[in-house]
Amino acid sequence: MAEDSKSYFNIVLISGISGSGKSSALKILEDKGFFCVDNMPLLLLPKFLEVVFAAKIKNILFVIDIREKNFLSRLEEHVRFLKDRSNFFKFIFFDANDDTVIKRYSESRRKHPLSEEESIHESIKKERLFLSDIKKLSDIIIDTSNISIHELNSLILPHVECVSNNQIFKVRMESFGFKFGIPLESDMLFDARFLPNPFFMPELKVLTGLDENVANYLKHFEETDRFLNYIYDFLIFFLPLYKKENKSYFTVAIGCTGGVHRSVFIVNELKSMLSTESEAYNISYFHRDIGKI
Repeated sequence: MAEDSKSYFNIVLISGISGSGKSSALKILEDKGFFCVDNMPLLLLPKFLEVVFAAKIKNILFVIDIREKNFLSRLEEHVRFLKDRSNFFKFIFFDANDDTVIKRYSESRRKHPLSEEESIHESIKKERLFLSDIKKLSDIIIDTSNISIHELNSLILPHVECVSNNQIFKVRMESFGFKFGIPLESDMLFDARFLPNPFFMPELKVLTGLDENVANYLKHFEETDRFLNYIYDFLIFFLPLYKKENKSYFTVAIGCTGGVHRSVFIVNELKSMLSTESEAYNISYFHRDIGKI
């Protein structure tokens, strides 16, 4: 490859468990203008980059999975190769629990890549073992077990969007329920389960943290106000430092038991408290489990 073609590309590499959403991520990034390549043979990689450089293609997505075993067996070497030829590089590993993967294969009626002579359970187990070291090399792990395609869009884009070769610092405030699992993409996590639970109030059980009655109930307790102020003060101190370090994203996760009442209320209150900072830090707000009431 010509010397002046180095440090030109924005490259995203995606790998992960079969059935975890890699194809959906490809479609999302393709819609955002990425040139997407799915399981390209390894020997073509250097020549391919020469061609796309000549064509002035800048944003490239490579999807590699268990089907391209030669690439995976030398992944660390090829990650270095791609990093040396890009000014922005991100390796994202997609995962999902076994039950979710099995359900998706059942619904799509597709075969697992390793299921020629083994059951789907054994195929998943074998694939996890094969990809265990590769997972450790990734920059980000996205678990898609409990998210929809729409939610995947909001999860992946903050990690890969580039403007004028510079990363945009983006903050994501997310509520969730511990019983549905901790968001693996979170950089900082706060536990709101010590607050009184509106779920045990018959008149509040069917509501959410966005409802005024739930908010009034939680605001009645002194610890709620103190908790909100602690989080706010910490973020006001921490976010400028994270932005100064040229980080591209920062995810704050607030959890309660079910992700419907307390965590939703806390995130919604922080949205008001951080209103003047929202533009400076590109803050978005997301309630992962609010519909699981």
